[in-house]
Amino acid sequence: MIKNKKYMKIIGLYGRGKCGKSETLGIFLRSLLHGINISDAEVKFGKDKDMCESVDRHGIVVDICPPGDTDDIVKANIQFVEQNPCDILFTVTRTKGRGRKALDNYAKSINAELVWIKKNYNDDLDAIGQKEANKRLAEKLFGMI
Repeated sequence: MIKNKKYMKIIGLYGRGKCGKSETLGIFLRSLLHGINISDAEVKFGKDKDMCESVDRHGIVVDICPPGDTDDIVKANIQFVEQNPCDILFTVTRTKGRGRKALDNYAKSINAELVWIKKNYNDDLDAIGQKEANKRLAEKLFGMI
């Protein structure tokens, strides 16, 4: 558990598998890491998408953990946060299950505010439309810092 941490906010994107949760956080992370606009951020599988990072944004420490499909991954994300204390954590989980419960329990254990955001997959959108929807959500996340 993080010691001497006065306040932490956790933003959890949740949804079914393959709905764009990790891609959305990957876009958000890449934009923060490289100082580029969301509209210019593209995410490829690998380094920028599948790892946790800690970023200082104007004095606010932001941890971003894009992977989260299993409870083991969510627990690894929590370990990352324990080693890299932050003001805000952005992470993902599936809609229900042990991973989501692990994040709920962690938030309670450190008295953090936990905000859940549902990430939907729109069957009516093509691949380009899905990417644009992910970018719009990534922009919304910026407003939460």
